[in-house]
Amino acid sequence: MKEVGRCGRKAIGDEIWPQTGLAYLAAMVEGEDHTARVIDAMAEPLTLEDLEKECHNWRPDMIIANSATPTIRNDVAVLDHLSRASGVMWGLVGPHASALPEETLRESAASFVLVDEAEETVADLVWRLADLMRVAESEGPHTPYVVERVTAALSGIKGMVWRLPDHFAPTAGEGAPPEQGPRPAFSSAKIVVNPPRPLIANLNELPLPARHLLPNHAYRMPFFANRPFATVIPCRGCPWPCAFCRAGKVWGRRVRLRSVENVLGEVEILQRGFGIRHIVFMTDSLTLDRDWARGLFAGMRDLRPPLEWICNSRVDAVDADTLGLMKDAGCRLVSYGVESASPDILSRSRKGISIEQSERAIRLTRQAGILSMAYFIFGLPGETAETVEESIRFARRLDPDYVNFHVATPFPGTDLYEEALERGWLTSRDWEDYEEEGSAVLRAGELSPEELVQAQARAMRAFYMRPRRLIKELAQLRGWSDFRAKMRAGLRILSTLKRGKSPPSASETR
Repeated sequence: MKEVGRCGRKAIGDEIWPQTGLAYLAAMVEGEDHTARVIDAMAEPLTLEDLEKECHNWRPDMIIANSATPTIRNDVAVLDHLSRASGVMWGLVGPHASALPEETLRESAASFVLVDEAEETVADLVWRLADLMRVAESEGPHTPYVVERVTAALSGIKGMVWRLPDHFAPTAGEGAPPEQGPRPAFSSAKIVVNPPRPLIANLNELPLPARHLLPNHAYRMPFFANRPFATVIPCRGCPWPCAFCRAGKVWGRRVRLRSVENVLGEVEILQRGFGIRHIVFMTDSLTLDRDWARGLFAGMRDLRPPLEWICNSRVDAVDADTLGLMKDAGCRLVSYGVESASPDILSRSRKGISIEQSERAIRLTRQAGILSMAYFIFGLPGETAETVEESIRFARRLDPDYVNFHVATPFPGTDLYEEALERGWLTSRDWEDYEEEGSAVLRAGELSPEELVQAQARAMRAFYMRPRRLIKELAQLRGWSDFRAKMRAGLRILSTLKRGKSPPSASETR
């Protein structure tokens, strides 16, 4: 599998992220009294031959893969090979296939795409397919009655885009499909777009992820000195309309919160059942509802043994009291999307924050004794050589503990992607180029993709290669294992960004 910096894949900083989304789907399958497995070929490196053996040995009825934009073609090729070798049907979940379901089916041999929030959809699919298999065993797989049942059953699954099996689709002049043949194969003959599925109203009703199916020992990141960690999704939904993000479209604009008790129950299972002491809360809305957040932090504070955890937040969604509670509850780092030092770029991107709010959030986080990370994006609409330099200077002035400079990537499903298509800003439709580090596919300002990649590498050097910054990092080390983990991550980042080498800018020499 290809390594890219997206959650659920191995990232350039040497993290290996848990496949929590697939574990949720697996829990839904098990809830329908069927057997599920999760094979994570990133966490436990497997070759194509290894995967083929797994399919032959286990003989699944269906494979569902989670795929992101830069890995979609590689993943499709792998799954197509497995399908041809074993005859198993397969489908996709994930942001890319959800944003472009019909295109994904036309360009692959996938049988279906489960769009966006897929837990209830996969449960519906498994239940209906099991019922159809019972009918087919008694009636015969290609009788007109079974054909009608298949079409009606699959058409009734909200949130799914699928294609009619070849053997279920009569050709011109024929009234019925052939009576005999191999297991139905899927083609591009007819793609059916079912109605969307409503978002899950009560997240407490979802079963907890089937973590017993994950290689939990293999999920590690340098920040935790390569100790095992887990991701927890405490809420879904994003009310902010940032042009470069599709979270609000996937999870809805209304934030849906799991109860504090439900989240703490999952955390205690991780702690006691799996021996996991490090957690990443996967949401940008952790501190949006202050009362709920404070209840969560109070519960986290009382856990024994104590946990260490990190999270994302927004610079306009934290205050001194909340950060103090987070520190007491074991929070070690908060990441913020600062994005740019240009108010115009922030406005055009609909980020909804100010420079002053970023300064305040980093300052309050530091005062609370929590580490901070600031994310910037180069290449958003309106970017110029001067705004790039302003952002580099701003990052150095903010002086968070960590910083990352992404290149603006118009992922399908975002408003930025739609605007880029309309205005002709895309320089590549090769999905493998749609990565945020060391690659650029967008020209939405005066800078070329090559210049943006160079700016990214220059900015990383300007921030991290300062003597004061290096001394600070050494002072924060917590032992030899921490040193080795961060050194390895740093070398990977430098290797990824080496294509962006260029002469130092004015901001680097200050």
